[in-house]
Order: sequence, then structure tokens, then C-alpha cells
Amino acid sequence: MLNVPETVTHLCQEGTNADGPKALQVRDLSKSFGKFLALDGIDLDIERGEFVCFLGPSGCGKTTLLRAIAGLDMQERGTIHQNGRDISRLPVARRDFGIVFQSYALFPNLTVECNIGYGLHGAGTSKQQRTARVSELLALVGLQDQAGKYPAQLSGGQQQRVALARALAPSPGLLLLDEPLSALDAQVRLHLRDQLRHLQRRLGVTTIMVTHDQDEALAIADRIVVMNRGVIDQVGTPEEVFSLPTSPFVAGFLGDMNFIPAVVLAGGDVSTGNVTFPVAGKLVAGTEVSLCIRPADIVIDATASRDPSGLQAEVKAVSFRGNFYRLSLQCDQIVQPLEMEVTRTVWKGLGVGEGSIVMIKLPPSKIIVFPRAM
Repeated sequence: MLNVPETVTHLCQEGTNADGPKALQVRDLSKSFGKFLALDGIDLDIERGEFVCFLGPSGCGKTTLLRAIAGLDMQERGTIHQNGRDISRLPVARRDFGIVFQSYALFPNLTVECNIGYGLHGAGTSKQQRTARVSELLALVGLQDQAGKYPAQLSGGQQQRVALARALAPSPGLLLLDEPLSALDAQVRLHLRDQLRHLQRRLGVTTIMVTHDQDEALAIADRIVVMNRGVIDQVGTPEEVFSLPTSPFVAGFLGDMNFIPAVVLAGGDVSTGNVTFPVAGKLVAGTEVSLCIRPADIVIDATASRDPSGLQAEVKAVSFRGNFYRLSLQCDQIVQPLEMEVTRTVWKGLGVGEGSIVMIKLPPSKIIVFPRAM
């Protein structure tokens, strides 16, 4: 049976921790820049110790939401509570957070150890305590041998770790990360992504990271907040938002997706071209829908010719993607081009190439049905 989401609404995940207030609770948060509505009634709960990613395309409101939480861009409407404390109108200096910007914003005239210890001055700590804390953080981020250097003498990855250590120095209740890895090259980014997640788990600090990188969010987050046009489209674990998207936007934004136009039949099944699929759930006959299936969920199967939902397709193009091959298919039965992926091992055993005719299956359990936008 096809999967039909019961609701296509903006979600606010209620936390599971009943022992005290949420680490962060946002209600009805709205923010405009002139006539542009950047945030529109945001509701969100974040649990203590969670690693949450704000994910979405440019201009979706994810950075604006992060800056509102920090007090850097004050909202026009709505409330923000941190551990039960109303911080909605508090100035930045009175909020309990550390922040790492995309540019790192290190002081070029200060050494690594002075950058890290900068936020500890005036915090009621002695020189001895500051020295001990800086040493602890240098060890934590693996920069003990770089303490006396200046930012210009460090690599991008090292600068990122200095910025992270500086943000953690005052032991903040909340760590805010504004695309901290985007300026790094691919290999360094992957390495530091894993280090960041390991460090967050070790410290248990509640963390929010803004990113537009789907792979990054899927790999690092406990939960992902998918944003679009100033609202939250879905909140869930990486597995939930990837496998069970609640809107066409989320389905298409997280990973590749095939969208197949179809119509609901009188019996409740859906039809596309001359193929019919069964549907689990109630849909009104005549409703135009999109059948969504990921390229990796389409399978080549010689026995598909005996399956009512089996399709014949021509391989129009093949591209090597490292761990898998991407096939572009033309399927006349549904008058629809399709993209599919096969692993290198499977590809070697297929013995097909461009121009080959293959039989494929679209497993109904892997298809999600959404009403088509009119």
C-alpha cells in the first residue's frame, strides 16, 4: 500500500522530558524585515542536551530564528523561554548562550589562548581559574600545541575549533552554531562534523546548528527542524524527516525524489499512465496527487513483468557517483522520466547500459502520496 500522511501541517514536537522545563521553548515567534515576513508564528520545543539542526534553503528563516533566540535580531511577536526563564526581551549579554559564526569572528590580534579565555574576563573568575579553563578547552579541541599562535597562523579547521572552544568557555546553557563548517573544504568539513558531534555528546550541551546541507543535518542531529518561507514544515528525527516527510517540500528538499503525477480512482486506488497502485487511506476520487519515491527505492527486477505494477523502462543515461550509479530512465507506461540509484555491487551484476531495456518495480510501501498543488 502507498503511504498517505495523515496530516500535512506545521509540526511542533513536544519533548519527552517531564523533569523540569524545556531547554528552549519558542511560541508564536514572528519577525519581519520591511514587507518581508522572515518568521511567521514559529512554535518549537527543544529538550536539554539535544542537538537540533535548523535546515532549509537560503531565505527560509533559519538564521533569523537562531539570531532571535540569541537576541541579535529581536522578534516583533512571540516568546522565548530558556529553562523556564523568559528571555524574550532580554539583551544579548543577559542570555545564557555561546555562539560560533560562519566567519568564526576570532580576534586577529589575540593568541589562541587569549581568544578562548576572552569571555571569562569579568565573569568572576580568577586568573588561575581562567588559565585552568583555557587549558582544559585546548585539550578538549586538540589544540594544546597551538596556544601561542595567532588566528592567521592556523588552518580553517583549527580556527573553527578555537571559535568553538571560545563559545564553550563560559559553560553556556545553549550552544548556537551558524553554519560553522560551510567555509571549510569537504574533507575537513566531514572530519570536524564528526568531532563536533562527539564533543557535543560528551559535554551534553544543548546545541542548535543552522545549516543548508542536508547530509550534514542527517548525520549530526538528534532532530531536524525543516524550514521553508518563514515557517516550520516538519520537525523530527533524521530518519523521520527523510523516510516520512509530511509535505512535498520536505520530500524534495531532503535527498532526491521522483514526483509522479497521478489521479485517485473511484475505488480509492491511484492511477498514473496505464498503471494503478493500491492506496492505504481515504482519498477522494478525482483528486490529483503526486506519487513520491526516492531513486534508491526503485528496483530493477526481471520478474516485474509478471507484476501488475511492474514497469518497462529504457536506460537513457548512466552516471557514476562513487558509491552508486545514477540511472535516468524513460518509462512510457507512466509517460514519466524517472531517476534511480543502484549500488556498485548491484550494477556490476546487471549487465546493462545506456539504451538497455529493463523491468523495474516501484514498491508501493516506498511511495508517499501528496495532494498536488493546484
